[in-house]
Amino acid sequence: MSEETACDYAVLEAALESAAAGCNAAESHGLLCGIICAAGKSAEAQWLEQVLGEGNTLSAAAQIARDLLVSLYSKSLLQLNDIDLGLELLLPDDDALLFERSTALGEWCQGFLYGLAMGGVRDDPEPTGHVAEIMHDMFEISQARPEQVSSEAEESAYMEIAEYVRMCVLLCHEELQPLPTPNRLQ
Repeated sequence: MSEETACDYAVLEAALESAAAGCNAAESHGLLCGIICAAGKSAEAQWLEQVLGEGNTLSAAAQIARDLLVSLYSKSLLQLNDIDLGLELLLPDDDALLFERSTALGEWCQGFLYGLAMGGVRDDPEPTGHVAEIMHDMFEISQARPEQVSSEAEESAYMEIAEYVRMCVLLCHEELQPLPTPNRLQ
């Protein structure tokens, strides 16, 4: 299986549905990014159990979904630590209906918030830096209910919101998982 296929939204969505997983593709990726931002890279097993469900490893469908998720985990971890800010949100392709893409973006944000909470980030006491504002904005996006109609202005708004979410995730990761500063020679 190629890396591109392994992290394709439609392929993962179908595999998760076939495995009767507890999350869809967008929500599972948001959950993953939230856990990595909050807890670092050690959260793979916790995330897999949350997405697939406890003990859901015996069926062939669950194993296919697990393999795709493991690949997504590795790719996402690399992207979140990419100095070129190469994070890609796992969302439906641009040729999908705007309603479907907007709904998936809301589910992605919902998963991200849950991942932050699973990783130990809470809004009481209020997180430091920009994290509290990011959490608030992600909550607002997750609660939005898109309409079935589509216009050029709505397409543009969706793209701007998706990019805003992407940058917020990178900022959140930077604040919650800062790189260690090198020791200076004296």
